[in-house]
Amino acid sequence: MKGAGGCESREQERYEKTGYLAEPYRIFHLRDCKKQEFDFHYHEFYKIIYFLEGKVDYKIEGKTYHLKPHDFVLVGANVIHKPEIDAGIPYERYIIYLSEEFLSEEKEHGHSLKYCFEKAQRSQNRVVHFMPESYEELVGCLLHMEKIVSQKEAYMSGLLLKSAFLEFMVLFNRNVVGQPRAFITTAAYNGKVVDVIAYIQEHLTEEINVDILAKQCYISKYYLMRQFKEATGYSIHQYINEKRIQAARRMILSGIPASEACYQCGFHDYSTFARRFKMIVGVAPSKFAQDEH
Repeated sequence: MKGAGGCESREQERYEKTGYLAEPYRIFHLRDCKKQEFDFHYHEFYKIIYFLEGKVDYKIEGKTYHLKPHDFVLVGANVIHKPEIDAGIPYERYIIYLSEEFLSEEKEHGHSLKYCFEKAQRSQNRVVHFMPESYEELVGCLLHMEKIVSQKEAYMSGLLLKSAFLEFMVLFNRNVVGQPRAFITTAAYNGKVVDVIAYIQEHLTEEINVDILAKQCYISKYYLMRQFKEATGYSIHQYINEKRIQAARRMILSGIPASEACYQCGFHDYSTFARRFKMIVGVAPSKFAQDEH
């Protein structure tokens, strides 16, 4: 981990490119002093960014958020996003990576640590800015986690770190519950593109193509294709395939046979599904099921 006084390490750059989280959770405190450019991408884990300084626009699923100090950015698993960073101003933030397993492990009276991400997904708003009094506890947790990581060889530091992540997520979700208006609704976006994304997510198992989507939005399909690509970095066809394969991957992990997940996710034949699954995930669906179980 690199402290606030230095640039992001090469180790972190490689880690971001792989999009793979081996641990249940990780925290980074980063301050960049060089130009960085990112392509649209997604992760199979969850991410929270606490923005401290810089000039950054965060593009998430068709919306652009101009970040302000003390904003928290919520990026759920498989959510397409990228930051656009002005290199002229140092970019400082905390980044927390959280695995599906960790967030799903702890529940109490039906409440889940994923509540904040689920609310962000339902509302299609991914940035929160809490009341000033909320930050003392939340930032205190971040500083505590950072200190524990720096002393990782200390007695039972792993257990202490887990308790610190749990405390942060409980407090974060409490603030989301207690401050429903904390979600930022002033993002810039193309309404037609956001409507198309919502339609795709709601009708993923049905027949979807550009003609159907253009008819739903009452616009030219060529205009829609250009606007969608500009907003998300994906063609409509690519986006639909990505979302269907992500859904199939979750089904397979839950124990549903790949042959069944194929049709439940909107594919009409297994060979097409298997080919696209391998292209996106990196392994055949049958091999993925064996590796993960």
